[in-house]
Amino acid sequence: MTAGTGTVHDFWRRRLLVDAGVDPDDPRLDAREYADRGTALAVSGFDSREPGRAEGAVALASDILLRWRTPRPELTAGLVRCLESGDSHARGDAALALARLVSADSPPDVASAVPALIAAAGHSYDRVAGPAALALARLGRPEALAPVHRWLASSHRLPFFQVTSLGEVLRPLVSHADALLPGIRRLLVDSAGKEGLRPVLATLASWGPAASAAVPELVSTLATRNVRWACDALGGVGPAAAPAVDTLDGFVRGTARPPRHDGGIPLPNGVRRWHGTQNAAWAHWRITGDPKVFLAFAEDAAARGLGGADLARLAELGPGAARCATALRPLLGSPGPWTRVQAAHAWWRITGDTDAAVPVLLAALEPLRAGEADEPCRAAVRYTARIGAPAAAAAPLLEAVSSSDRRFPADVHSAARAALTAFGGAPADGHRAAPGPPRAGGRGSSGPGERAPDSSA
Repeated sequence: MTAGTGTVHDFWRRRLLVDAGVDPDDPRLDAREYADRGTALAVSGFDSREPGRAEGAVALASDILLRWRTPRPELTAGLVRCLESGDSHARGDAALALARLVSADSPPDVASAVPALIAAAGHSYDRVAGPAALALARLGRPEALAPVHRWLASSHRLPFFQVTSLGEVLRPLVSHADALLPGIRRLLVDSAGKEGLRPVLATLASWGPAASAAVPELVSTLATRNVRWACDALGGVGPAAAPAVDTLDGFVRGTARPPRHDGGIPLPNGVRRWHGTQNAAWAHWRITGDPKVFLAFAEDAAARGLGGADLARLAELGPGAARCATALRPLLGSPGPWTRVQAAHAWWRITGDTDAAVPVLLAALEPLRAGEADEPCRAAVRYTARIGAPAAAAAPLLEAVSSSDRRFPADVHSAARAALTAFGGAPADGHRAAPGPPRAGGRGSSGPGERAPDSSA
């Protein structure tokens, strides 16, 4: 909400604050006691006739609603009014704020926005319709299907959402895969080499076997600049993607060279390893069930250094990747938090050693004390849940998160509950002081050059 937390105010949000005599760079604006004042400012801006002020009100309301769990129906009502206004920018921003709120924790009053979201999803401007459809999809509303079918019918032109993507809208609609796949298959043909297709391919990877009908088009996509993302989708599908095995094997062995992701001319075979080899090797394993090809890649990567490897996929091999452990161990002390967390999880999965892994994960949970949850922190919560009792020193902090008025991403709350259940009531380490309730504060980030998962809108 402020410069103190690394968030830059847009022009109209700053205007609302400045006109009210509030310093928009005051870090105290993140404190709970300022939420009431921010609510009053947002309400005053929702119905302003001055162009742009409604956008500032939406931004301010979004900050408050996404930061605190306290119900504020007046803000939700204001977002609905903006969603029904004639300002297309304010409408798109309001729809996205509601979609994020649904993803965050779905307070009861979001249901009141459904009629306005349905109307907005039919808007001719993708920047309005896209976020509205995303909100409906996350709410499990079938009305999200109509705009998606409309976009898929124009498969030669990917929609311009600006603030979200077609892939994000599709992701929650996996239960409607059979109805959507004919249009998606046309899209894979008509937009095969377009960069904007990548979020759709990532969604098909998350759909897993439900995307099996698209295997022929995904195999064809292996000949385009989107080959890495197609590998992931085929690996997600699993055994039904068997027609891709020979091509993937050629990519891994270097006997075939796929197109470059930037559209440039590929290097001759054998000059340099393709940067997507790990994607192809992983997909080969997921499809065939035989880990030999992926394990050979992993062991070769370990000999070269695992700095650029996908450690989450290495963790999937478990004890089978024991020969990689020596190369993995130094990454527990990597300067980048994302690499440290992924290395700790992989180390535990491969060796079973919690003594080295758990302290790294506990350290990654520290942003929770300040009411924040960066990507490494969110992953660490999930991994402590998997480890269970040996990570029980995290219990006091996770209990504070669960009972806090601070709103964290939904996956943090669910993973914290899963971790506390997995701990089985085991006592926390007596050498660690129990934390107080989380408060708002500084925002962490992954280290430079690190790979973190895509964030949902």
